[in-house]
Amino acid sequence: MKKNDFSHSRREFLKKTGFASAALLSFSALSSVIPLGNGKAGNWIGPREAEAAPVKVDIKDKLKATFGNRKIEMSHVTMKAPIIAENGAVVPVNISSDLPMEAGNYVKKIYIFVDNNSNPFIASVDLSPANGRAAFSLRIKMRKTSPVRAIVETSKGKLYGTTKIVKVTIGGCGG
Repeated sequence: MKKNDFSHSRREFLKKTGFASAALLSFSALSSVIPLGNGKAGNWIGPREAEAAPVKVDIKDKLKATFGNRKIEMSHVTMKAPIIAENGAVVPVNISSDLPMEAGNYVKKIYIFVDNNSNPFIASVDLSPANGRAAFSLRIKMRKTSPVRAIVETSKGKLYGTTKIVKVTIGGCGG
């Protein structure tokens, strides 16, 4: 095989892989658009535009929308979270409750809220007596220093909660 033949095939290979890479990148960019509204073509925006202007949701409004006018009793829930989170993008939170986990009387759901995030609702988990213990651990994203709320809902509809302020030194949501 001549040296020229080898470089020619290498050149062709690089040309073809370059075209394939460009096609893949353009497909990837097209598939990352986010539908808004009724899904018609005029309502599509890209991810950067969606993140550009987050709408701030008030924690009181979010709690009212989630729980209505039910009272949250501040007991029976324990939350472990750092006093100072060095990186708001990964804040470890552990929630547990001393409430019973027996048929007909158990913790049905655990909710987590961060007051100062654009959308305060972070996560929820459904439980059953088969879980044996009401506990949930996760890493959350926090925009800035804020109260973190853990609320448990029992199978009888009662709400219990706790709040802890977590100071964030580096924001995790662009803050």
